[in-house]
Amino acid sequence: MQIVSGSLTKVPVIHNVSMQILSFNSTTVINSTCDQCICLMLMNVTPISSFNCFRNNNTCEIFSKSVVTSQLSLVSNSNSSVYFISLPTNDIQLTTAAIQENTSGFTGLWYNRPMFSSCALWNPNATTFANESTLGSHTHGIFIDTYNTIYAGSWSNSFVKVWPNGSSTATRTIQTGLYKPYSLFVAMNGDVYIDNGLLNGRVDKWISNATNGTGVMNISAPCYGLFIDTNNTLYCSLADLNKVLKVDLISVSGIQMMIAGNGSSGLTSSLLDYPWGIYVDTDFTLYVADAGNHRIQCFKYGELNGTTAAGVMASGTISLSSPTGIVLDGNGYLFIMDTGNSRIVASSSAGFRCVAGCSGHSGSTADTLHNARYMSFDIYGNIFYLLTMARIVIRSGDQNWNIGGGSSGEVWNGWSHVKSEDNFRGCGNNFRMTLQKGDMICTYRASYYHPSFDIVILNGKSAGGSFSYDRTKSKKEVYNAFVEFIEKQIAAQTE
Repeated sequence: MQIVSGSLTKVPVIHNVSMQILSFNSTTVINSTCDQCICLMLMNVTPISSFNCFRNNNTCEIFSKSVVTSQLSLVSNSNSSVYFISLPTNDIQLTTAAIQENTSGFTGLWYNRPMFSSCALWNPNATTFANESTLGSHTHGIFIDTYNTIYAGSWSNSFVKVWPNGSSTATRTIQTGLYKPYSLFVAMNGDVYIDNGLLNGRVDKWISNATNGTGVMNISAPCYGLFIDTNNTLYCSLADLNKVLKVDLISVSGIQMMIAGNGSSGLTSSLLDYPWGIYVDTDFTLYVADAGNHRIQCFKYGELNGTTAAGVMASGTISLSSPTGIVLDGNGYLFIMDTGNSRIVASSSAGFRCVAGCSGHSGSTADTLHNARYMSFDIYGNIFYLLTMARIVIRSGDQNWNIGGGSSGEVWNGWSHVKSEDNFRGCGNNFRMTLQKGDMICTYRASYYHPSFDIVILNGKSAGGSFSYDRTKSKKEVYNAFVEFIEKQIAAQTE
């Protein structure tokens, strides 16, 4: 077995974030989840110093200031119904900001949903994290928490291995009583839920450092997918029985409810055919990798009739073949393990695209996939996925390691980024910005894909010239060197 991963952008850690503060104004964002509100604040999309998030009407009220660096920490009260962004008392007047919640059970996500640009790329060549010597010949199930702890299951050897952040050596093996587990999921408190349905007819819960698991859900077939939502509800996709069940882990009754499919295979909106991977959004919308129907089905909370989000009968999306995995990013876009086509595809504001295994054929080389099933994000946006024949692989990308374009008002050795009709924001090399110093002016392209700037216009005339930079340098160092390069190009132009 193999776990593969791909890396992309570093997502800020909530407990150690630099922010900038100075003057007040406020704005209101409608149709924004609390998760998105937090991400906006911590990713410095705007200079936000505090906000209130109201879950009942999806409104995020943002208060912003400008420039003074301080440290932020996220703390909660005892029942986790209110969250505070704490600022040092010597930073202007503001010392705390609260996210007001209408539901006391909201405590944030413990699995990774990084946010990506629509231009995001992953490295076409994957690296192997673990192979057959560690996991046996066949694998099923992978989970990565927000501490970057990796959990992966061996179907052939009937165990689950656990790797702490940064370690290539597993520090825990969960095995006693398991028989060919198909899937796993980890709860917020660290309890590990593992499919044990093939022979033993149940889903087991393993608490920290336990030597034996306890049954929490009786099943008559394996769960090919497991998921736990923010209400502590456990979901199980029974591929062999063409349905998805759920059970409340808090309730003592343990009553199961069928929430998708009815046990018969079919292509209508209420039926499934070999449902494999599942994913539940924070609004409790259920996504199902409906493998036999070559589609992704979406079931709104409380509805038994689904809509097709991608694949067969969903015009304008993408063709799929036996999809087996589905995850969402921080913007709610789909990442799909398109197993039959040996690739991973994703949606974005620009539509669907292939992000891994895009050669058009399967294989065992670093740039191909073969019989890949499950996948998960780490905190940096790397994609870890399982090749069921003995590997865990990491698919990495470097789009966001690049400097990208500048912002209006920035000054580098006398050159300022300015507003211009030549400016354009888009994907790839279609990201144009303009720098000006006195009567000298330069429009350039900032590549998303490579650490480079390409000059387009110098002093009103079409021009060329490419400037490559070192990713290890600071933005200031890069731009100071770049404007020096521009001046040399202008001098050459006037000779």
